[in-house]
Amino acid sequence: MTFSIVARDPDTDQYGVAIASVFPSVGAVCPWVSEDGALSTQSWDSGADYGEPALEMLARDISLHGAADLLVDERGGGVGTQLHGVEADGTTHAYTGEKCVEWAGHLVGENHTVAGNMLVGEEVVEAVSDAYREATGRFTARLIEAVGAGEAAGGDKRGDNLSAAVLVYADTPKLYHNLRVDKPGQPITDLWEAYEAALKTERGMDDEEMAEFWGGPVPDSVREYLIRY
Repeated sequence: MTFSIVARDPDTDQYGVAIASVFPSVGAVCPWVSEDGALSTQSWDSGADYGEPALEMLARDISLHGAADLLVDERGGGVGTQLHGVEADGTTHAYTGEKCVEWAGHLVGENHTVAGNMLVGEEVVEAVSDAYREATGRFTARLIEAVGAGEAAGGDKRGDNLSAAVLVYADTPKLYHNLRVDKPGQPITDLWEAYEAALKTERGMDDEEMAEFWGGPVPDSVREYLIRY
């Protein structure tokens, strides 16, 4: 049904999630980020009642492992969830419940975790991890590239995805840090297009035409976007 990568970039101190699913509106349900880390909640039992308290506990210096155990244990659907992520210091945790549909599982790497369920096989999460580790460039682009590699390795065993998303926490937020595509067919490809469009918009704020319009440097309040997490 769903596969995702959660990662921390130690060079920029950014945290992010990229995810794709044969499930609508995956970006509204599964990925969660803050200054304390990032995680994804997915499979049968997921959403804000996992993500919000998990981030709150991270802010109180409770480990992601401890937060996940508390949340999974108190919910009847916990055996049907996947919860994985990374803390601010790079500590990782991943959990796959026994009721997640095969192939279901996770992989824990340095500063990143990958998990998926209802996939063609373990090769999907391995491809995501390999692609992320080998990718270069902006952190957001590396995350999208990683889920694209998972799709190329077979992705969901039922076929085309319905939605995809990328969500990144950074000290200086950018338009391309919160992108969602809810369109059946090839949402990961469409996510790349949304990313490129956001980059173009950001760059356009510093071009000569904008400077001429404002009669000098473009005000910071116009150039900078405070995005919602």
